[in-house]
Amino acid sequence: MEPIIEMKNIVKTFSDNVVLDHVNFTLHKGETCALLGVNGAGKSTLIKILNGIYHADSGEIFFEGNKVKISEPQDAEKLGIRFVHQELNVCPDLTVAENIFIGHLKKNRFGFYNSREVYKAAQELIDQLKIDIKATDKVGDLRAAEKQIIEILKAMTLNSKVLVLDEPTSSLSEKEKVIFFHLLATLKERGVSFIFISHFLEDVLQISDRAIALKDAKNNGEFDTKHATKDDLIFAMMGKNAVQRERVERSEKSDAAPVLELKDLCSAGKFSHINLSVQRGTILGVCGLLGAGKSEIARAIYGLDPYDSGTIVYKGEVIRRPKPEMMMKKHVAIVTEDRKLEGFAPLMSISENITLSVLRNFSTKLGFMKEKARAAESLRIAKDVTVKMTSDQQKVESLSGGNQQKVIIGRCLESNPDLFILDEPTRGVDVYAKTEIYNILIDMANRGVTVLIFSSELEELLSVCTEIIILRSGEIKGRVSAKETDKAQLLSMIS
Repeated sequence: MEPIIEMKNIVKTFSDNVVLDHVNFTLHKGETCALLGVNGAGKSTLIKILNGIYHADSGEIFFEGNKVKISEPQDAEKLGIRFVHQELNVCPDLTVAENIFIGHLKKNRFGFYNSREVYKAAQELIDQLKIDIKATDKVGDLRAAEKQIIEILKAMTLNSKVLVLDEPTSSLSEKEKVIFFHLLATLKERGVSFIFISHFLEDVLQISDRAIALKDAKNNGEFDTKHATKDDLIFAMMGKNAVQRERVERSEKSDAAPVLELKDLCSAGKFSHINLSVQRGTILGVCGLLGAGKSEIARAIYGLDPYDSGTIVYKGEVIRRPKPEMMMKKHVAIVTEDRKLEGFAPLMSISENITLSVLRNFSTKLGFMKEKARAAESLRIAKDVTVKMTSDQQKVESLSGGNQQKVIIGRCLESNPDLFILDEPTRGVDVYAKTEIYNILIDMANRGVTVLIFSSELEELLSVCTEIIILRSGEIKGRVSAKETDKAQLLSMIS
């Protein structure tokens, strides 16, 4: 097959940190090639060099056989390379249609903006994916998963030769993935080539023709995905296999008071008549498709969003109107769906972020900070949650997505929670970091912490949880044992 992109001996360093060490990458015409690696392996840096955001210290890039210089994103666009980045890049004050066609809005014969044609074309794309959003919706009112879909649609509106997809399925349900993969196959038949970056190895094996793995800033394997296994890819990415700890089945008495009870909880247009209880040391999962109400329930419990009626009972106490500051004092912690917006302070250090919710523990009577004690404790927590860092004084914005998520979890651990709520806890996190996060949650449950996971990733719930709540159209449709249920059964229940 004829190469369309060749990146040869790419080197990139930041200060003394070698991020790419003579890396080679080739994409053929009409091919889907996966680019694999754990968080921090250099994948995003390589793609940013291809996009002109970063400049390589040395190395060459060829496009359709010709050596090219990509100094800025516009250079990549002129070549026909389009990017869907993992971090969302949408305009919240514009509509869905305007976001999809931003930069190339349709015009009438007089050269004026033709809103009618823009909204019509956008709605046709949305209908192809069968997503429950409208072209006229304001993007600022949408959830993270819906914003991800808009990014995908945006890239599909141009006649691109190469589409670079960075974690495109991280916010899609299993049902939506099938439709999305069908669209990719259609574009591929028309000669479009894809670079597919994903931590979902099942998706990689299903959609890709080849896979190239990076490890420690270097090439570490190339695979024909028809003949590769998930374990092959994991070993190439990490040099070892991921091992998940066993859950400890707790022998709580059947009449023991639950840690959390939701009684007939309702919120108009979001969820209705939610009744559930969870006991000490249990990992309970809540799963459902996009729009089922998972995130809305999680946020209502913690007091981030209001609800209309019903009762929340925590440790036997009725919580009338929960507020985040109140729930923090009651040793409840939460990891929200959108870590960039709500999870951490990007310009603060790892140490500052981890201790942000417990500053009183490190302050004197006069209000001064005990910096040595604070630094020692934050370093201990960072090591416990295996944050990959050069120093605990490193800014969180400079970390990979998986390590940012570990910092958030570390901050929650520092608050010593009795109830830990997590909404999509491993979105955009590599397979090894996922296992490390799962092990943290299992260890917490084994110590008696109650863990509540709201997730659309079915394998995650089956792997970690004791029981799983089935949520559909804002209502609970069942509760099953994770041990006695498989992925196909779970998908059938939520669909």
